[in-house]
Amino acid sequence: MSVSNVGRPDRSPTLRGGEARGHRLGLALPGITSSVLNEAIRQVEGALLDESPPRGREPWAEVLAAVALAVGRRTPDYVVDRRPRLPPALVGRVLEVLRAALLRAWRETYAPASAVVVLIAAIEDLRDVLARTSLQEYTGPLNGPDGADVLAEVMHDLRSPLSSIRCLAERLELAGSGPVNDLQRRQLRLIHIAAIQLSMVADDAIDASYDGEVPGDHDAAPLSITKVFNAVARIVRPVAEEKHLDVCFVRPAVDYRVGRNAVLRRVLLNLVTNALKFTHTGGVEVTAVDRGDAAVEFSVRDTGPGIPPLAVEQLFRPFRPGAADQPHRFSRTGLGLALCRRMVEQLGGTLRHESAPGGGTRFWFEAHLPPLTRP
Repeated sequence: MSVSNVGRPDRSPTLRGGEARGHRLGLALPGITSSVLNEAIRQVEGALLDESPPRGREPWAEVLAAVALAVGRRTPDYVVDRRPRLPPALVGRVLEVLRAALLRAWRETYAPASAVVVLIAAIEDLRDVLARTSLQEYTGPLNGPDGADVLAEVMHDLRSPLSSIRCLAERLELAGSGPVNDLQRRQLRLIHIAAIQLSMVADDAIDASYDGEVPGDHDAAPLSITKVFNAVARIVRPVAEEKHLDVCFVRPAVDYRVGRNAVLRRVLLNLVTNALKFTHTGGVEVTAVDRGDAAVEFSVRDTGPGIPPLAVEQLFRPFRPGAADQPHRFSRTGLGLALCRRMVEQLGGTLRHESAPGGGTRFWFEAHLPPLTRP
C-alpha cells in the first residue's frame, strides 16, 4: 500500500509502504546508510512497541519510519507533511527515545562522536521545524483576513465564565454566602479584580472586530449622569480599595440628559480603569461640566506617573509595538484607548489628553447630551 504525500507533493519525498513497515519487520530502512542510526532505531522500536498494546503498534511503526527517514536523510518533510496522520505526542516520544538511544550508543558502544553529533543535530532541527509549523497552524488564522473574527470568537468563549467569576467573587466578598475573614476577603477581591480586567480585555477584543460603530445603544435615550457614574464606581471599587486610591466623581449641574448611556459608560469605565491601573498614590477624579445647552465635558484625571513623550505618538494605536521589558503607560495592545476614541466620536466628540512626566494624566472629551425636557 502506498502512502500518498500530504501538503507539498511536488517537494516532499514519498514514504512507501515498505519503508513504513520496514522496522516493524526488523529490516533496515532504504536510504539510511548510518549503522549508528539503524541500531538506535532498532532499540527505539523495541522499547516503544513494548510500551504499546498490539492494536496500538501500527501508529508507532509509521511514526518511527517517518522520523528515521527525516533524521537519516536530513529531510524534515517526511514528518512535517504527514502531521495530520502522525499524532504529535507519538512524534515527540519517538524523538525523545531516539535521542536517548543515540547518546547511549555514544557512551556504551564507542560509536563515532561525529556521527552521533550529526544525528542529534538532525533531531533538533526536526524539532525546530515541527515547532514552527505548529505555531504557524495556530497563528495563521489570526494573521489572515478573518483574524479579528477568530479572536472575537475566542473572547466570546472567555466572556461568559469571566462574568460568572466576577459575580461569584463579589458575592463571596460581600459575605453573601456566609462570613469571610479579612484574608479571605482580600483574596476574593483580587480574584474579582483579575476577572474585571480580563473581562474588559475580552470586551475590547470583541468590539475591535467590528467595522464602523462600536456596538452599544444605537439610539439616544434618557439617562442620568449620576447613575452612569455610580455604575462605573461600583465596577472599579475593588481596584481602588485594593490600591488604597481615592476615586472622586463630580456631576454636572444638569443631571438628566438624552444620549447613549452604554457607550458613555463604556468610555468612562475604560478611562478610569486605565487611570487606576497606573496610579499608585493619590487617586482619580472624574468630572462632568456643562458646556453650553447641549454638551457636557467629561474629564478623567489621575495622579500617576504621566505618559512618556515617546509613547504619545502611538497612544491610540491598536497593538502598538514595543519591547516587553520597556515601561509603558498603557497596555501595549492599545485596544482600550483605540476603542475609546471611536466611541467618543459616536458621542459627537473627540478624545483628547494632556500629560507631563511625573505630573499625572488627564483625558477629556465633550459629548452631545441635550438636557432631558419633560412634557
